[in-house]
Amino acid sequence: MQMLQSIAMGRFSTLALTLLLLIVISAPAIDGQPTGKFNTSTGCNCHSTTAIDAQLSGYPSTYEAGEQYILNIGMSVSAPAGGFSLDIDKGTLSNPSTDAQVNSPQLSATHSSSDSTSWTVTWTAPSSGSGMVTFSLAVLAADGNTDTEGDSSGILSVQIAEVSPNTAPQVSLSLPSSVDSSTDLVANISSSDADGDPVSISIQWLRNGFREGSLDNLQTVPATMLGPGQIWTCKVIGNDGGENSQEVIASTTISNSPPTALINIVTNPVWIGEAITVNSQMSSDSDGEVVNSIWSWVDSSGNSGSARSMQSFTFTAYSQVTLTLQIVDDLGGIGLATKTIEVVNGPHVSNITSIQNGQQVELSWQWDGEQSQFSVIRNGNIIATTNQTSFTDTPTFSGETSYSIQPIVDGRHLDAGSESSPITVESSFKEIQSTNDFGGIIIGFIMLILSLITVAMGYLNRGQ
Repeated sequence: MQMLQSIAMGRFSTLALTLLLLIVISAPAIDGQPTGKFNTSTGCNCHSTTAIDAQLSGYPSTYEAGEQYILNIGMSVSAPAGGFSLDIDKGTLSNPSTDAQVNSPQLSATHSSSDSTSWTVTWTAPSSGSGMVTFSLAVLAADGNTDTEGDSSGILSVQIAEVSPNTAPQVSLSLPSSVDSSTDLVANISSSDADGDPVSISIQWLRNGFREGSLDNLQTVPATMLGPGQIWTCKVIGNDGGENSQEVIASTTISNSPPTALINIVTNPVWIGEAITVNSQMSSDSDGEVVNSIWSWVDSSGNSGSARSMQSFTFTAYSQVTLTLQIVDDLGGIGLATKTIEVVNGPHVSNITSIQNGQQVELSWQWDGEQSQFSVIRNGNIIATTNQTSFTDTPTFSGETSYSIQPIVDGRHLDAGSESSPITVESSFKEIQSTNDFGGIIIGFIMLILSLITVAMGYLNRGQ
């Protein structure tokens, strides 16, 4: 009987061991690890399939090369335990939080214990030109019973594009090739940016190589600062908030501003055959001085003339005149002016009569102008001035004598308005008397000389 009980106990022990082995062999394998598992961001089939949301934040919509971003990892439910696996294809992972770890290639992160359900890790973006980056994340919410029942998992995949690299702005600059000091100097500046960024412009001006700080960031140099022969240089740089453009430089030389020629007709009115006076006193030069005036004229009758280095110029014309003035400044600049002058007939003296009455010659004439003065001219010499149209002369000598009457209008001595009349003056007693008087003077002078000689001889003899 005891033998039978021993046999029965042995068979029961063998059966119990067999059943225990079968239970162990038939239990499902657990793919997750309490201490984490790298490179399993696609999830596993070993846990129940209750879906939860994997959560990832802290990443940018577009990344900048080399920048660092802190990623926050979590899940949409609360659980007593959890785990994750995060994989990236570009950049590096570092600085994991408590209960997290990063592998040596720094391309995968996972939990280091199942005590947390949220973690952080730093992602450093790849170098410029790397393009799209993919984040793959799997999370597990565990119930803490160490089996696969009652656990939940979720996965997430995110792609991030690289920020387009900034393109430096472009700036263009030009200065007028011909500019003088009579006008402002304006820089023609334009800018563009391929990224559409606003571009700020920095401007510097240099005069003859020296910076003019008062003109910084101004596009215009006022004419008052310009002078002939100066070399002005403009330097421009654009900035789009991230990068500067290449500096562009342009230069121009200020040319001499030509003088302005103006003809001023002094004589008014202008009469045929009379002197016409003009001058260039109203001419000017904005950046220097006028040093020479050159005149030329021609009338419709073919008469012409010219003069140089004269501010005032007088000439006589007998028909319509074309007058040209050329002025020259101190740097050789030339200004031209042309004026047409209409000439008309002026007043004149006519019908001179000369009658000898004894020792006197009585003159009279006609005048068709306004009240004026007249110069009475005998043999080319002015002997009197009168405001009457008659005059009585007492000539000294007899013989052929010519009288001319020249009118004076507003201080102008008219030539074409004059008239002459010849007369033969007969001998008279006055002339003979004048002759005798002159002879007496000569004789008296000779006698005085002789007296002086006599006195001198007496002193000489006394001295001996």
